[in-house]
Amino acid sequence: MEVQGNLSEGTRGDYQLDQSVLLGTIASELDSPLVLLRQLSMALAADDIDPRERRQLTERLTLTSERALRLTRQLAFDPRSMPIIDLEPVNAVTLCQEVARELSPLFMAHGRSITVHPRSKTPLMIANRKLLQRLLVGLGDNALHYGSDDKPIQLTIQARADKMRIGVRDYGPAVPHDIWQRLDGRVARRAPVPLPRRPQTSGLGLIASRRIADLMGGVVGVTRHRDGATFYVDMRLSGQMSLL
Repeated sequence: MEVQGNLSEGTRGDYQLDQSVLLGTIASELDSPLVLLRQLSMALAADDIDPRERRQLTERLTLTSERALRLTRQLAFDPRSMPIIDLEPVNAVTLCQEVARELSPLFMAHGRSITVHPRSKTPLMIANRKLLQRLLVGLGDNALHYGSDDKPIQLTIQARADKMRIGVRDYGPAVPHDIWQRLDGRVARRAPVPLPRRPQTSGLGLIASRRIADLMGGVVGVTRHRDGATFYVDMRLSGQMSLL
């Protein structure tokens, strides 16, 4: 079952009000990574750890810091800072490979993996490459804890009529069918935005991804599976042929 996160007519383009509401709940989203950073820092300060454990703690501290920075940038993104969004033909396979390389160290540190589902003859799509990469990295971050050794997180690519769909397939708990209404409602009340049964998923991150996609003429949504979910973004196909 697919559930798309289209912006309603009442909110489309009215980013100033939307941004102020979102900023009121960012602190709750950052609480978890900040607590983890404090715990890692305290562990590193101990005198009775061996060099190997210290290296592992240092690596995890760095990766957690990078994840927190990505989340901060995504949540604090203000569409008003980019009045003009430059769009260009983008190769989905190449972009997904770059996203997987960026996230792989973090996944490996947690005993997880992320892969790109192979595909040949992929048409180009129209997008802002930098913004789309930020969006996909955010979806990948959300999927971190919902894979396993035998079921890695997958970046999937699919051409659908005049759209290109890039998805992040995970194997976590079920996603509610009214996910977007729930998230919008909690943000409007300036309440914490957890995703039911998925405490490691950033609800605000999903809302930010939806807004970024809308700026590029795309749509973010989710397909509910019996054994997980695929959070995806649909972008318009380009008429230009890919040489790769």
